[in-house]
Amino acid sequence: MSSDAKTRRLDCGTAAVDRISNLPRNIIDLIFDCLPIHDAARTSVLSKTWSALWGLYPNLVFDEFFFDQLLYDKDEQDPNVLLEVTRTISDILLVNRGPILKFHLFVPDDLPLHQYRHMDLWIRNISNHGVRQLELFYDPPTAYKMPSYLFSCSELTHLCLTNCILNPPLRFGGFSNLIEVKLQEVIITGNVLFGSHLKVLKLRFCDGIENLESQFKQNHSIINLVIQNSGEIDFTWFECTRKVQKFCLMLEREADSRKNYINLDKLVGNMTEIRILRFDGFLLKLLDPSAAVSKRIITTMKNLKHLFLYTVEFYDMVQIQHVFHLMRSSPKLRSLYIKVKREKRQKREVEDADGMDLAQSREVMVASVVHCLQSPNFMDMVLDHLKTVKILGMVGSRAELEFIKLLLASSPSLRRIEILNTAVNDPKEESRISRVLMQFPRASTAAQIIWT
Repeated sequence: MSSDAKTRRLDCGTAAVDRISNLPRNIIDLIFDCLPIHDAARTSVLSKTWSALWGLYPNLVFDEFFFDQLLYDKDEQDPNVLLEVTRTISDILLVNRGPILKFHLFVPDDLPLHQYRHMDLWIRNISNHGVRQLELFYDPPTAYKMPSYLFSCSELTHLCLTNCILNPPLRFGGFSNLIEVKLQEVIITGNVLFGSHLKVLKLRFCDGIENLESQFKQNHSIINLVIQNSGEIDFTWFECTRKVQKFCLMLEREADSRKNYINLDKLVGNMTEIRILRFDGFLLKLLDPSAAVSKRIITTMKNLKHLFLYTVEFYDMVQIQHVFHLMRSSPKLRSLYIKVKREKRQKREVEDADGMDLAQSREVMVASVVHCLQSPNFMDMVLDHLKTVKILGMVGSRAELEFIKLLLASSPSLRRIEILNTAVNDPKEESRISRVLMQFPRASTAAQIIWT
C-alpha cells in the first residue's frame, strides 16, 4: 500500500475522532448516556480529550446491568469481589472533576455493602459535587441507614430511596429545593421537611410517616400524592393539599385497626384540582357509610376524570355503595378501573357467627348487594361523561353482573367495557357470563362489551 493511501486512511481516522470529540458538550453527554457506565468510563483511555470529557460527565448510573456485568460468574461473598466493586465505583467518583447531577445506585440483595463504609463515602462525595438527583435502590435484607451527608445536599431536587433509614440530624432545617420524593420501604425516625417546592411525594410501605406532619402542614404545592401501606395517617394533613391533581391512598390491612370512619369531604374536599384518584377496598370500607346511603352529594370532585379502585369486594355492600358514591360525586368522570379482590380458596369452609359456612354467608351478602343495586336510589343515576370501564378479575357473580348492568344503563357516552378475565377458567362459565352481558340494555348504542 502506498504511503499516500496510508496517510489518507490515518487522516480520515483522526478527523473522525476529532469530529466526535468536538461535538457540543450536551451531545457528548448524550453519547455517554447511551453507554453502560463501565463502557463510558473506558473512553477516558482514548485520549486526553476524552479523559477530560469523561471527568466532567454529570450522570453516574450504577444500575442492575452494571452489577450483572461486574459480578458475572463471581462469588459475591468473596471479599476480593467486594473490593473490586467498591474500588470500581470509588475510582469513577474520584476522577469526576465537575458537578454530579445524577447518582443512581442499585445494590443487589446478596451484596453486603452495608458492612463497609464505602456507601457513606460515596454519599459524602456526591454531596460535595452538588448532586441534584439521587436514586438508591437497596435490596439487601438489612436496611441501609442514610448518612448525615444526605441532609447537606442543598441542591437536591429529586430523591428516590428504597429500603433505607432516614435519621435526620436534630437541627436539620429541611431541604430547600426538592421537587420529587419517592420512598419505598423507608423508615423515618425524626422530623423531616422536604421543602415548599415539593410537587411529587410517593410513600410506599414506609414507617414513621407521622414525622412528615410539618411537610403536610406547611407545603401547599404537592400535585401528585401517593400513600400506600405506610402506617398511621393523620387525615387532617389533607386539609392543606389543595393543589393535588393525582391522589392515591391505599391502606390494605391497616384498615382493620382503625376505629373511626373517614369523612370523604375532609379527605378530598379541598382537592379541587384532583383529576386522578386511586383508592383500595380497605379504604372504601372506612369511608363514612352515611354519605354512601344518601343521594345528597356533599363532596363534588368536578375535575376528576379517572377513578382507579383496587381489591374491591363485590359482596361487600359498603364498598359497592361507596364506589357509586364516588362516581356520582364525579360529574366529569371519563374512565373507571376496578380490580376485584381475588379470594383465596379455603380447604375447609369456615363458619361465621350465625353458623353459616363461608359460601352461604357470601351468597347472602351478594343477594343484599344485588337488592341494593336494583333499588330506586340507583335507577336515576346518570354518568354523562363515562366512556371506558375496565374490570380485572371478575368471576361472574350476580353482584358483578348487576353492577355492569347498572353502568350500561346509566352511561349514555359509554364506548367500551373491557373485562379482563383472570379468575374464570371454565369455558362453559365464560360462555354463560358472555351471554348474560350481551343481553343487558345499553344507554349508549356505541357501547361495546369485550371479554378477554
